[in-house]
Amino acid sequence: MSDATIFKYCLAGLTEKTLLLKEISSTASNEELLSFSHQVYLYSGCSHHRHQIAMAKRLIEEGNKAWNLISQNKHQVPWESVVFEIEEQFMKIACCNSRALTQQDFELLRRIAGCQEYLAQENFEKMWCWLYPVALMLSKDWINTMWSSTSPKWIEGFITKEEAETSLQGSRGLQESGTFVLRFPTSRSWPHPDAGSLVVTYVSSKHAIHNKLISLDQMFSSAEREKNAKSLQDMLLAEPELSRLGRIIRSR
Repeated sequence: MSDATIFKYCLAGLTEKTLLLKEISSTASNEELLSFSHQVYLYSGCSHHRHQIAMAKRLIEEGNKAWNLISQNKHQVPWESVVFEIEEQFMKIACCNSRALTQQDFELLRRIAGCQEYLAQENFEKMWCWLYPVALMLSKDWINTMWSSTSPKWIEGFITKEEAETSLQGSRGLQESGTFVLRFPTSRSWPHPDAGSLVVTYVSSKHAIHNKLISLDQMFSSAEREKNAKSLQDMLLAEPELSRLGRIIRSR
């Protein structure tokens, strides 16, 4: 990649980054994308972009295949007719067959897509750019088991910041200090550097609700630099502000 392309990517906004990665991925190999991601890191000093660039080709190609399968050459399709295919794609990428998506999960995806009864390609791409990095993150061995666990439910995942905070607030006031839930930030979609990351929403020792991002770099460095790395559960519970897993109570 030319220096001009590297500089252009580093200085671009998210929309421009998306268009540039789509253009580059149409001709570049995965090895060239990895090289590009490293050059972006060296120029910007920010390592977060590397994961998003590295997944670009696969995200775009698999997204196009999924849309073609879903749409059958139609401009738009009923939302209710695509949920099964969306779930199948998600579970395949996440390498998880034991935890299906719930009705509430699909409602969140529909909000991210920005559609009502019908799903157009533009809506699908919005949803895919959020869902794919999440599924890819969940495919990693050191977090896959945690996602598969439903009793206790370590990762709530598909909830909004407001839902998490409301649940920790409770009907009788704030829950006990150290109570936390894990979710994926709904405002972070590919190629945002934090797409696919986890957020811990918790009650602090000062009896206030906080939201803390667990970045991809934190996760990867903990899981890959040491063969005997601590599990994500141990990492979380080792934090002085986190002590007990909370439960999400959805308002209907």
